[in-house]
Amino acid sequence: MGLTVEVLSNTVLLCSVVWLVWIFLRIRKRSSPPGPAGLPFVGVAFQIPEDKQWLKFHEWTDLYGDVVSTTVMGQPTLILGSVRAATDLLDARGSIYSDRPNAIMAGELVGWDRGLGYAHGPNNPRFREFRRLFNQFIGPRACQDPHILTMQEEETRRLMMRFLRDPDNFYRHPRESTGALILRLAYGYEVARDKDQDPLVRVVEVAMQGFAKASEPGAFLVDNFPLMRYFPEWIMPAGGFKAVAREMRRQLDEMYDLPFEFVKTQMLSGKAQPSFIQDYLEKKQAPTTADDELTKAAAASLYSGGADTTPSSMTAFILAMCLWPDVQARAQHELDTIVGPSWTRLPTFSDRDQLPYVNAIVLEVLRWNPAVPLGLAHRLTQDDVYRGWHIPKGTVVWANIWSMLQDPAVFSEPQQFRPERFLDKQGRLRQLERHEDPSVIGFGFGRRICPGMYFALNSIFIGIATMLYTFNISRQRGDDGKEVLPSVDFRGFISHPVPFHCDIKPRSEEAATLMKRAVAVDLEQDL
Repeated sequence: MGLTVEVLSNTVLLCSVVWLVWIFLRIRKRSSPPGPAGLPFVGVAFQIPEDKQWLKFHEWTDLYGDVVSTTVMGQPTLILGSVRAATDLLDARGSIYSDRPNAIMAGELVGWDRGLGYAHGPNNPRFREFRRLFNQFIGPRACQDPHILTMQEEETRRLMMRFLRDPDNFYRHPRESTGALILRLAYGYEVARDKDQDPLVRVVEVAMQGFAKASEPGAFLVDNFPLMRYFPEWIMPAGGFKAVAREMRRQLDEMYDLPFEFVKTQMLSGKAQPSFIQDYLEKKQAPTTADDELTKAAAASLYSGGADTTPSSMTAFILAMCLWPDVQARAQHELDTIVGPSWTRLPTFSDRDQLPYVNAIVLEVLRWNPAVPLGLAHRLTQDDVYRGWHIPKGTVVWANIWSMLQDPAVFSEPQQFRPERFLDKQGRLRQLERHEDPSVIGFGFGRRICPGMYFALNSIFIGIATMLYTFNISRQRGDDGKEVLPSVDFRGFISHPVPFHCDIKPRSEEAATLMKRAVAVDLEQDL
């Protein structure tokens, strides 16, 4: 009898505990933002596609609202689909929303956590030093420095020569040009002009391809199952993700070390050009190994932040000009009016304020195809409450930049390329509110906003203005003589149009001659 009572008591106690846990979870769930429930343990991991994750997130914000809560492999996850929500949390509460989640593949195994992108913050001294260095070297004031502006104009002229010499391979030219520009800025390195591809540009391109692949949400299972990082390489076919990470890390180490050693060698021989690294080494009389490592990481972060994002915008611009030739014609008319119709000079930054429609095209490119549609994830460092909802410490937060820039309530007909949406009735650039400005939204939020945004905006503006002034971009014709309409399809963690075909031809013989002459003058000045 006593045993029966004890068993009954234990059963009642167990049921009570289960009931209380169930009630607690119900209350906790009710106090969380709405979102897809997913499956036990795995959550919504298998609902997130390998590519274009921003479209799935956008689908959820359409269903549940601009703040979506879910779990991925047990990890609380928050998706922000509006500028209001991102501003409220990532901007206004940046002190607790500026950390990064542990990126097992890209950060820990490959080593990108040494740089700014995956550095923990905001109280991390390394993070603060990165921000200080970047603001000093490519912040808003630094980006008005005539030396940097001249460098961007010169590299843009060289980009135009690439289009002129080899228009069929237009897709790769912006990446090569941007790589050359950042190598020059960071290391004072001039790319080889007599080779199809500079060897150092190739080193950093390969490392950047690894960065983009390792950073894709869901690309590697180890990011969802962190314990897998302890698996020995030999138990996986061909070494599995461990072998991939080892090779990516080797490529990243090359990107860190080779250009840094180049600057030191140039300084010893008295040939070093002004650059980020040269400035650092001159100021540091006796740098420690830790100093060198931090500066290598900062210089590499300059590259990782811009080497693929600016080309994303340039190739999206070329695609848009194929699809909307009337936009191209209007911009060319504006350029001919301001710069002159006879091709005696190329556009410069001094023309910028007089080219409202060209500036509007830049904004529309950033809106139509945000270079990094999801940005990099943030991580909440303490419990928070927003709109009455509980958000637990450790939550991973994604700002769906693509969703914000495709909001039809803000941008009518968002899939159409319409630069005039940024102009007033007099054809001048409108004063944009935060929620309608792609030049701000597209570069992220809070303390994690891209520190190279001003440098990138300069590069995109001068690239677009110069290309519009000197080239006609048009659709190719098929064997039947009819125009072939390129598809609008963007893919990748850093979003690029899928490869497409188009015709890129100089607007006139005078335009072609002007480009050749301008590059020849640059070469003479370098000698």
